[in-house]
Order: sequence, then C-alpha cells, then structure tokens
Amino acid sequence: MSGGGVVLVDHEVLRRYEIAILERWGVPSDQAAVVADNLVEADLRGVESHGAHLVELYVARLKSGHLRPRTEVTTVRDDGATVMLDGGVGFGQVAGVAAMELAVARAKTHGVAAVTVREGTHLGALAYYTLPAAEAGCFAMAVQNGPTIVPPFGGRTGIFSTNPFSWAAPAGKELPVVYDIATTAVAGNKILLAKKRGDPTIPEGWANDEMGRPTTDTASASAQNLCWFGGYKGFGIALMVEVLSGIVAGSSFGHTEQTDSELVGKRRLAKGWMFLTLDLERFCGVDRFREQMDQLIRDVHATERAEGVERIYVPGEIEHETRAERLAGGIPLSVELADELSALGGDVGLAPLGTPSTDAGVP
Repeated sequence: MSGGGVVLVDHEVLRRYEIAILERWGVPSDQAAVVADNLVEADLRGVESHGAHLVELYVARLKSGHLRPRTEVTTVRDDGATVMLDGGVGFGQVAGVAAMELAVARAKTHGVAAVTVREGTHLGALAYYTLPAAEAGCFAMAVQNGPTIVPPFGGRTGIFSTNPFSWAAPAGKELPVVYDIATTAVAGNKILLAKKRGDPTIPEGWANDEMGRPTTDTASASAQNLCWFGGYKGFGIALMVEVLSGIVAGSSFGHTEQTDSELVGKRRLAKGWMFLTLDLERFCGVDRFREQMDQLIRDVHATERAEGVERIYVPGEIEHETRAERLAGGIPLSVELADELSALGGDVGLAPLGTPSTDAGVP
C-alpha cells in the first residue's frame, strides 16, 4: 500500500490477523484471542492509541524475550474480599480479564472487592475491564501505573507513567457510563501514533519537548514528557494511582523497583494495577441504581446547552456510537499502520492484511 491514506478493515478480519501474528510468536490461542479482542475493541471504540498500533510493540517484546508468551497468573494472597495476584510478566490483558472476573465474583460474595496485580504488563484500554463489570451489576474502578516516563508537575525527570484510571456504572434503558482516561492530557501512544501518521502538529497542551517546554510540533514532542490534565490536579490523581497500583499492589513505584524483570525505569515492562468493585445490590439495589442512573443521564442530556453546543454527552457515549459505526462499516487504519501490520504478518508467513486470503479467515 502507498502512504497517506486510510483503509477500512472489518473488525473480525483484524481480530483474526492479530491472533495469527501472536500465535506465531508462541502465544496460546485462547490467550492470543483475549489480547486481540482487547486491541480490536479499542479500535472499534475509537481509542486508536490502544488498538492495532500496539501489535508492533508486543511483537518486539516477545522477540526480545522480555514479555512471556504464555501468561501464568498466580495468587500471592487471598483474604476473600481482597486478593493479590501476580501476572508473571505475561500479557496484561490475560491477567486483567482474570483479575476483573475475580473482582466481580468476590464483590457478589462480599459486597465489595479489591484485586491487585503485580508483575503485570500493558493492560490496554481500561474500559475493557470496567465496562463488563458494570454490565454484571457492579460499580467498577481500575487504576494502573507503569514506567518512569512522565515528570511530576513542574519537573523534568520522569517518575510516573500516564497512570490511567477508569470507572464504569450500569444503567437501565440508557447506555452504561464508562470513563477511561490517562491522568496526563493524552496517552503517550497518541503522540507515537501522530508521529507514525506523519502529523505535522499536535494540539496545544498535549506534550512538552525533551527539555520540558510546551510544544505543538509533532517531531519534537516527547511521548514521555507529557502534560498532566488539569495541571497540578491531574498530577495529584496520578499520585493516588501510583499509591494504589504501585505501593498497595506490591509492584514497582516511582524509582523503586519490585520486579523480576530486567527492564526497569523508563524501560519498565512490569506494571501494577488495582480493580475495585461494588455489588450494587448490596447498597441501593441494582434495579433501583439502574433506574436512577437513567434519570441522572437524562438530566445531563436535558441540560440547557451552551452556545454552539449541539449535544451533551456522558462518558462513554461517543465511544458507544463509534463502535456501532465501525462494526457496520469497518475500522479505519492509516495506510502506514496497515502496512506495518502486514509486515509483521509477513515476518511469520501471513499474507498481507486485506488480501482475499486474510479476509476469508485463512491467513
């Protein structure tokens, strides 16, 4: 393919292609399916920074031997409502699904649950975990830390990751609410994706250059020296995420390394996270909660709009609508990204993405 355009790829074709690439690198079929599903769901929801763009990164980590192809999740401590797990430096998505399923089950038993994971790796978009928990009748929250790439507010030395967090709650006739953000203004992958596309500029307030100076120039923007959303307020939330997913989870935090992985600091692969769940039946009752969430959502929608605003959204609505559109019409990938995926496939004997053989499900 030639550069500069966009190609539409059916979500199932993309899913099969990603699974096939991962399988060729030794990832068990069932686990490859979880990882690919996580990536495709991100692309379907319009969160391209956490979609197919990440396949190249995962393959590089598998090649180097730093990411273990088979994920083994073990229990460090189990006290009923609180559980500590170890992800074995395997795929974060596999450990993440196991952890959230456990968090939901324990909330149903105890009313509330907190499950932490140490030695996990990249989780992908956190809404992938909180949304199913909400659909199961829970209020859910997820937080995760990572490598020392982002400086504290006003600093130049990286000590935090983008420290994302997500929460989700069910509704009744309305769509569930799901909030999923980095505590930086954007995820670092958005900067990398802009560089990969060749975008000349990025929006103001996204990132600084390597010297900590604000910039809108994509080439000089750092995917590490990012701006905190809301300035110091975002930094304060990031610090909370670091405490819960680092110190509480028994994982690495700040410049303190608590991992068997040889990759530390800015190259840190192992991450920690915490999933919190509330069984809504134990509080106001899940049916009543759904009814009142519907009312709250409708109150928000009915608010008098500011000049120039056509519609008011609650978190997750735009992504829900984007998903419906892309399920029907395909996922738009830049030609550069489609070529990148085809090259990764070619390395393991697959036909290029989008050829009749891959579209037919015979890579």
